[in-house]
Amino acid sequence: MDIDNIFQNEKETRWVNKQRTLIVTSKNISDRIRQLFMDLHELLPHSKKETKLEKGDTSKQIKELCMQHSCRSFIYFEVHRKHELYLWIGRFPNGPSIKYYIENWHNCQDLKLTGNCMKGSRPILSFDGSFTEDPLMILQKELFIHAINVPKHHPKSAPCCDRVFSFIKENPNNNNIWIRNYEIQYEKAGKEVIKNQLVEIGPRLVLKPIIILEGCIQGAQLWKDVGYVTQSKVRLEKKLEIKKEKDFASKKQQKKEKMLSKLETQIDEIENIFDRSGQQEKSDEYVTEDSNIDLDQFEEVQ
Repeated sequence: MDIDNIFQNEKETRWVNKQRTLIVTSKNISDRIRQLFMDLHELLPHSKKETKLEKGDTSKQIKELCMQHSCRSFIYFEVHRKHELYLWIGRFPNGPSIKYYIENWHNCQDLKLTGNCMKGSRPILSFDGSFTEDPLMILQKELFIHAINVPKHHPKSAPCCDRVFSFIKENPNNNNIWIRNYEIQYEKAGKEVIKNQLVEIGPRLVLKPIIILEGCIQGAQLWKDVGYVTQSKVRLEKKLEIKKEKDFASKKQQKKEKMLSKLETQIDEIENIFDRSGQQEKSDEYVTEDSNIDLDQFEEVQ
């Protein structure tokens, strides 16, 4: 009897998990957003990219693209006014899908960090403790795992794990999520590892969840951030504040001009008073001289 055949201890080398992620953007994106899109595509070797969705039924187009590329997850960058960036992450075909507003983001070119990693390497996904407490955070964790985790033995992936994707909740008062990408650096003395450290690679993202839908960018609303203020409303409030400041400044200027005009009129009146008094003195002198002459003539006549 061959013992090796009874207790087989062979590692799995087959590509079993064949999930793919679709990465797609809307039209009218800037160069920085395009660079962020390309950075994310390069970090996920199992992703398929498509650019410039047409205006219209976004859900239908994403479903067609997912079916065409055999993708089970999707990441959709939605751009408004060329600088407002939103992110959709969801599952195909039955959902759910979640919409984020990207409050702050930087691509790899903006940061110019020293970190580096092997192209196509599989990342370690690191979540903080808050992703196990709240149902909202648990759902987001599952969506991130399905969309970002590179399947084992993927043909385009490297056979190593030399980087970490970090997901951290900002604070208990809000649901903002900070995403960072780090390289794992080892310091070795011979074959022994002395020290491990993390060096940031990029990109950076700060995501604010807005709404969760039951389907693929459609369907019933499962959750909504009640305290979220739309960017159009923020812009309107800024315009009203600027208008109020301008109105206040114009009113202040008008008041100042009124005061100056009043002062000018008062000064003119005072100057006119002095001019009139001088004219009266001169007229009195002329009158006395004329009166003397008339009296002398009158005496001579008599």
